Amino acid sequence: MANFEELQQVWQQQRGASFTHFDAADLTGAFRSYGRRNDAINLLKLLILATQLCLIVTFLRERPISLFGACLVDCSGLYFMLSDWRNQRAIARLNFASPSLDFVRIAVERLKLQRDPFRTREFLIALCGFWTGGLIVLADHGSRARHPWLFANVMIGLPFLGFAFGRWIRRTRFRRECQPLLERLETLLATMLESTEAPL
Repeated sequence: MANFEELQQVWQQQRGASFTHFDAADLTGAFRSYGRRNDAINLLKLLILATQLCLIVTFLRERPISLFGACLVDCSGLYFMLSDWRNQRAIARLNFASPSLDFVRIAVERLKLQRDPFRTREFLIALCGFWTGGLIVLADHGSRARHPWLFANVMIGLPFLGFAFGRWIRRTRFRRECQPLLERLETLLATMLESTEAPL
């Protein structure tokens, strides 16, 4: 698949039919609003992760092995959050100044990926880092806990609960934020296809 920024240039440079009924400024503004909402959410996530990292260093500074594992967990979450934020910003920067069928198709595909971003390479990398860090903390800190089996079960169960909750949150946000944009893009794509196939 071509780079999204290259497709943006194709979108802007390709000449095609003029669609007078298509309000490009309004659709572009809707995507900008989507970007601003996600910027605010991701800035809050960044603040939480940074605060969490400071707390980890404060409370585990005398246990370097646990400190390393906990930092690996936190940094894995930060890596995934930043990669997801980058994709969201790429979508929000779309500028619908002139029509391009290929670009609209790619935009639809990229927007659909926001429904479940947990199937990407970045998430798998973050997941490996998360589990590795969690196992390090479990191996170092679990043996010192008063109830090691309880500690181990909590450490193993929390990631699954977090994953399920994260997917539910993401799908809820997709229906509220992305679905209206997706419907407008699909309507635009259908209109462009009809205009392209219409006899001259």
